[in-house]
Amino acid sequence: MSLLHIILPAKMDNLENFIQSLSMWLQQHGMATEKIHRVELAVEEALVNIIRYAYEGQTGDVELRGGITDDQRFVIEILDSGAPFDVCTLPKPDIHCSIRDRKIGGLGVFLIQRMVDELLYRREGDKNVLTMFINRNNGRLASSRQDIHADA
Repeated sequence: MSLLHIILPAKMDNLENFIQSLSMWLQQHGMATEKIHRVELAVEEALVNIIRYAYEGQTGDVELRGGITDDQRFVIEILDSGAPFDVCTLPKPDIHCSIRDRKIGGLGVFLIQRMVDELLYRREGDKNVLTMFINRNNGRLASSRQDIHADA
């Protein structure tokens, strides 16, 4: 089974390379087109956040890894050496209030949580590791840890 592994500088110029490589890899491994679009959106949002905020004016790399678990779930990990930031601890945004009353920010992470079946964060040494699990089928995980960790 082939794995996806890309390391590039954390620059907007590299965003398209990440997403195109991810898309091709997901297609090669049989993910449905509709799901590919959802995963692309989630990964793009995470990458843009890393590129904009993780390195605070410094340079650094982003690593994108993909694999398939024994239970046939897709696993996508995004690693960076930027400032520690656990997206899973962010409060759930109030999506029912008016746009004028809504706080700026927070919707990107909410979107990521909605596009994947499970979202986990860990700090490994000096690296942030954001892990996304996506079911091969069209349903969501019956007992997703996302609900516990990401309050989705």
